[in-house]
Amino acid sequence: MVSPRRLAFALRLCLLASAALLAADARAAVSQPPPGNEPMPVPTGMNEYSIWVARGFPMDAGTLAGLFKYHAINGVAGGDITIDPVRDAHTTPGAFSPQCGLSGTIVLRGGGCKNALGWYNTTENATTPPPANQIYQLVPANLMAAPPNGLMCMDGDFCPLATRITTQVGQHTWTDVDFASNIRMDTRWTGGLIGLAMIGVPGSQCTQTKYSQAQLNDKSPSGMPWIASLIYQSVADPQSYYIAFEDLPTCATSWKGCNGSTTNDGDFNDFVFYVTGLSCNLGGKPCTVANQMGICANGVTECAEGGTTTTCRQAVMPAAEKCNAVDDDCNGMVDDGDSLCPVAGDVCAEGKCVHPCDDSEFKCFVGLTCDTDGLCKDPRCIGKTCGAGQVCIAGTCVGGCDGVVCPHGEVCRLGNCVAPCEGVTCPADRICEGGACQPKCGGCRSCATGFSCNTTSGVCFEMGCENKMCAAGQVCKPPGNCVDGCEGVTCPGGQECKMGKCTQIPLPDGGTPGTGGTGIIIITGRGGSTGTGGGVAGSVGTGTGGSGTGTGGTTGNPPPKIDTCKCETAEGPGTASVVLLLATFAVAGARRRRPSPVRRR
Repeated sequence: MVSPRRLAFALRLCLLASAALLAADARAAVSQPPPGNEPMPVPTGMNEYSIWVARGFPMDAGTLAGLFKYHAINGVAGGDITIDPVRDAHTTPGAFSPQCGLSGTIVLRGGGCKNALGWYNTTENATTPPPANQIYQLVPANLMAAPPNGLMCMDGDFCPLATRITTQVGQHTWTDVDFASNIRMDTRWTGGLIGLAMIGVPGSQCTQTKYSQAQLNDKSPSGMPWIASLIYQSVADPQSYYIAFEDLPTCATSWKGCNGSTTNDGDFNDFVFYVTGLSCNLGGKPCTVANQMGICANGVTECAEGGTTTTCRQAVMPAAEKCNAVDDDCNGMVDDGDSLCPVAGDVCAEGKCVHPCDDSEFKCFVGLTCDTDGLCKDPRCIGKTCGAGQVCIAGTCVGGCDGVVCPHGEVCRLGNCVAPCEGVTCPADRICEGGACQPKCGGCRSCATGFSCNTTSGVCFEMGCENKMCAAGQVCKPPGNCVDGCEGVTCPGGQECKMGKCTQIPLPDGGTPGTGGTGIIIITGRGGSTGTGGGVAGSVGTGTGGSGTGTGGTTGNPPPKIDTCKCETAEGPGTASVVLLLATFAVAGARRRRPSPVRRR
């Protein structure tokens, strides 16, 4: 039992809290229409505070601020504590796109009415409320019933509250229940947007159905609708929303109603539902996160400003760096760090672990220098650090993606053509599309305009390509034609398009003495496998190859190449950092001794 002194103290504190809320009215985002123009929500009255304080709960247990403070999302409380009930209140979005796994529950009830939450088919700018028989229950009305039909509330009113913290342990309890409704698989869903409604109960005090779409609620004398529901987007889970309702009926002259002393008070704690698996009409699309690097630039659009716009939320978080030509830890450097390779002593080059170069057994290709990190480099690029997104070519930093046109379905990032989903790991019930983990299309998600769903994989493809199989090296483009995958492609420096992919230009081995000569030399690889005088061939052009006293290496059985060529970049070694030696020079007299067997440390 709460002592009168404690109760009086708590109520005094509540008065102070209410005064603080009143001072915040100037920043209110939502107000009732004329003639009153009252900011919403208003502070909770003392008569309500006294009810839950008398039951041993904290004074904020029945308020919106308390709900955002205590509500646990994915088992963690406080994720929405930054939501301000006044500043962050919205009346939009009132219509939502349902995602797979949509569920809802009631998280706060500040009264004694028994109303259910339902969903209905709608359009963005609907003007007519749905018929009562076309509002389908999501959360039940009788919360005293046992799960799955209720929360097993021990109290007939003011249950649940924002927290279970109470001095009267075991006397005022309830259970948590998510009431699942996979609307996309429901035969009653028409395939478009849905709205949410607090369903009125004939014969009770709370007879009026109220809608998440503000324009469907009762109108004021000004012709504008009374504010009957407030919408708050979760910070911790942007695909979840709090839908808060006032429970008593409004009337033509007042949002408070015309039922004498029993009227709406405007604190919007009467029924607060928490619904997950929702997105506004513009949400759920892949996007690029500003000021993020590597795979952390992959994002997905989320609703913002009450659904009037979207923001790009980061969908991929930093992970431990691997030797895979991907910036896994999103620090702007590809394959950087120590111990990336399982074999001690190996170095990471072009996303692969290889033996480091040296000045004897594993010499670099002519024109390159073995740097202290075990990588072959253009000497003009050794010690040179380039800016973000740049690579060093012949001692000059240039944009790694300048002039690059990647193969169909790939994007240029940090000087590499990569598939947006490379390095992205999604939960079992989702697929990666456009770099973001998405619900599978078909039953759980609609494809964007111009795309169709492959219902087997759950991936959206361009129209006509969803079930099209093309030959190796070809890609499908609308309206379903298979074309050469390298058509129109311009790969990053040091790469060429083969079979629809940008790949490193292979360096010819030493081979038989004679041809080779001048041209562009790619700074990777090494000479032939046998002999002491095999010539080193240029990758293009003709000229006189090197001569030697031994037998030239054969191209039919080459040894493992030393593919460790890099340049200094802010991003670190990446596929596009293979440097072209643009100067023309004769490759002659390049002699190598027969290498000893490769020893890996």
